[in-house]
Amino acid sequence: MTHSSTAASTLWGTTAPAGLSLSAVHAPFSADMVVIGGGVTGLSTALHLAQSGASVCLLDAFEIGHRASGRNGGQVVPGVKPAPRVLIQRFGETAAKAMMRFTYGCADEVFELIERYAIDCEPTRNGWIQGAYSTQSTAYLQQRAKQINSHGGEVEFLEQAAVQAATGSSFWPSGLLEKRAGAVQPLAYVRGLARSIVALGVQVYEHSPVETIRAHGSGYQLAVNGQTIHARKVVIATDAYTDQLWPAVAQSYVNVASAQIATDPLPVSIQDRVMPRRAGVSETRKITYYCRIDPEGRFVIGGRGRSSDGIDPATRQQLYQAACERFPALQGIAFPHGWACRVGMTVDDLPHLHELADGLWTAYGYCGRGVALGTAMGRVLSQALRGLPVQDFPVTPVRRIPLYPLRQVGAVAALQWYRLRDAMGYPG
Repeated sequence: MTHSSTAASTLWGTTAPAGLSLSAVHAPFSADMVVIGGGVTGLSTALHLAQSGASVCLLDAFEIGHRASGRNGGQVVPGVKPAPRVLIQRFGETAAKAMMRFTYGCADEVFELIERYAIDCEPTRNGWIQGAYSTQSTAYLQQRAKQINSHGGEVEFLEQAAVQAATGSSFWPSGLLEKRAGAVQPLAYVRGLARSIVALGVQVYEHSPVETIRAHGSGYQLAVNGQTIHARKVVIATDAYTDQLWPAVAQSYVNVASAQIATDPLPVSIQDRVMPRRAGVSETRKITYYCRIDPEGRFVIGGRGRSSDGIDPATRQQLYQAACERFPALQGIAFPHGWACRVGMTVDDLPHLHELADGLWTAYGYCGRGVALGTAMGRVLSQALRGLPVQDFPVTPVRRIPLYPLRQVGAVAALQWYRLRDAMGYPG
């Protein structure tokens, strides 16, 4: 993300409480535990470490929430994309059940933190609907609902009439309602987390990019703004922006651009017809659109973009057409707000948790569910740094994507293939 494109230039930047305007690193120092990245995962990690009494420092390359954590759609969705049977097949029943307890409960953790720390971020908990993009997807959603509910989730399969009643749209032939889900104003959420950790004594530095990490003695040496920081333990919480900070991690996922557009508050007559339940919606498609109405009545829709540095006219038009196709009442309504960000997508549609070296941890790859999963993963990372056993989520080795230099070319080819599948009506 470029310096000229900031979180403040988005809809969320114009409606969130002001940030803290924290200073940059300007002198060398030592810290017990350092968290790199001021997004959801990093802030949650620092918060849970501070709650335990640890001495913590957090570094962000720009300002808090500058990247995807402050630019996403704000959906707080529990669970992961792979079905329970897939998790059991891959990890075994014991580990898979622990994962499911963790992921199905991660939305609860978000709203509990919001309440505990009185974070002003417009929290709502009206559920989330996964709409079937085609009639072929209906059987998929029915089976998915049975699996999730039998393993601790709380979802409801919706026939078309129920989907239409909840969304005001006849676009989706069926759907799956995730009852524990909700939404937040994402930039307000991360800024609220930042205020909370500062109040708990965490040292937070903005405009302090970490250039290198090197093992040094019994800990690590970080180069930041021409200064040296010594840390006993480190968390890398930079997700899709890890880049050369730790190349093996950066080569284990695919970067994709996510773009959003939004209206100003809609007339009440339109609000009554569009998404009356106020549950967010996404779809079974691989190349999905997601949308919601915020508490002030703005309609927000997002999907794949062409650049993470900003939103181009073609992407704006594509998102506008998608909005009108699903909700004809939006035809002719202005969408003055538009922005984009970069998100990390893993090959297996799961977050990854790694111990990169002794006392050096990372987690990333939330595949569009970063508000809830990143918040909960921060708790897990804090336990790992404190030397506690990690039981909620499997710790795996880093696996680079084969032929990494071609990964973005491959990603484009994959996107085209998924668009073809979506056009043919196959479920996600």
